[in-house]
Amino acid sequence: MLLKNKYVITFATEFIVLISSLLVYKLAAIVLGNTGFSEYALSRRILSFIQPVILMGLTVGIPRYMGYHSTASKEKSDIYFINGAIIMFLALLVIFPIFLFFKKEISFLLFASSDYSHFIFPINLLLIGTIGHLLCYSYFRGSLLMVKANVLQIVNIAILPLLVFGFAKDTVKVLMLLGGARCFISLAFLYIIFRQLTFINLRKNIVPYAKELLHYGIPRVPGDFGWAALLSLVAFFTAHSSGVTEAGHVAFGISLLVAGGSLLSPIGIVLLPHASRMVAKLQIPELRVFVKHILSISVLLAVLGVIILELFGNRIIELYLGDSFVGMTFTLKILIIASIPYAIFVTMVNVIDSYYIKAMNTKNILISLSFFLLYGGLTTMIRGSYPYLIIEFVSAFIILGLLTLRDVKKIFEHSSV
Repeated sequence: MLLKNKYVITFATEFIVLISSLLVYKLAAIVLGNTGFSEYALSRRILSFIQPVILMGLTVGIPRYMGYHSTASKEKSDIYFINGAIIMFLALLVIFPIFLFFKKEISFLLFASSDYSHFIFPINLLLIGTIGHLLCYSYFRGSLLMVKANVLQIVNIAILPLLVFGFAKDTVKVLMLLGGARCFISLAFLYIIFRQLTFINLRKNIVPYAKELLHYGIPRVPGDFGWAALLSLVAFFTAHSSGVTEAGHVAFGISLLVAGGSLLSPIGIVLLPHASRMVAKLQIPELRVFVKHILSISVLLAVLGVIILELFGNRIIELYLGDSFVGMTFTLKILIIASIPYAIFVTMVNVIDSYYIKAMNTKNILISLSFFLLYGGLTTMIRGSYPYLIIEFVSAFIILGLLTLRDVKKIFEHSSV
């Protein structure tokens, strides 16, 4: 299959997943009601928050090392995957018991109440299924089997969540059924994958290959976890200051923000190799013009989205989720402002990666997160109203956008000297 066709199929799959995600929230509103909707949205945000600790950058590391060695040695490529699977399995063995043993304490931290301790096991089951899914997806990416990767993505991420709402009528059962089904499908794919692997010299190479994967992946954990924290802590803080229902509304707003960003992510995917090639050829003036066009289009689309939601937000939410959810429009109208700096970050992050070897984006994420931790933490401790938390969240994203623009500007200033 041509590389162009693989990109087209992958982009089409991501669009299907996006539409499915919007439909899932619609079903959650119908089936679970306002409280159940919030519990589901907050549970999904918790899942996204925990994942980076277990993944340890391996969803990038596994495909990278598999792809690098696939043409020279299938044996080496397979050993990298096996090591990645072992590392993730060991991480789950550490995290899963901790969450179950301290479920009341963790429930209080994430939901602001130990009454939600019965949510911890279903969330962990869904976490296991999702990690298994990402492991399979990494193998298919590393082997450039993108048709299989996209089929897995459509089945596990797009179709399965929609089907679950036909069989479960409360949040815990939805999470349990979704987690169990995702575990089963991921295990079935892993069984097929492991039957095709080569285990020659595995014992001899397991330690050096594991060290190599961790050496690549662990430095990326602060950035990945910082990003997950930046997108999640505002919902957790809201739970403590105002309750789970409001926290769920905030979590849903964050999901919409991420979904909007995913529409711009294909620009970044194409931009990284293109920008890297221009940097290598010292075509900095041409890159400056190219980046200015991309940035203008991205910001214009984000501003358009903000204007539409600000003007027609009540009607959109009423048609999408129903009359009982119109009250969350106030939250969404504040949150949507973050889409403008988010659009800057999503598109320009790849320009920075193409030029700098240092983890400049990680530094910017951690600075923005520190700002939110300081002011959001203070607001939570004094039991401030949750709209202040949302304003602080948007402010953190504005800081991230400005820092990103500063680094892009530096690239062109240094190159023109």
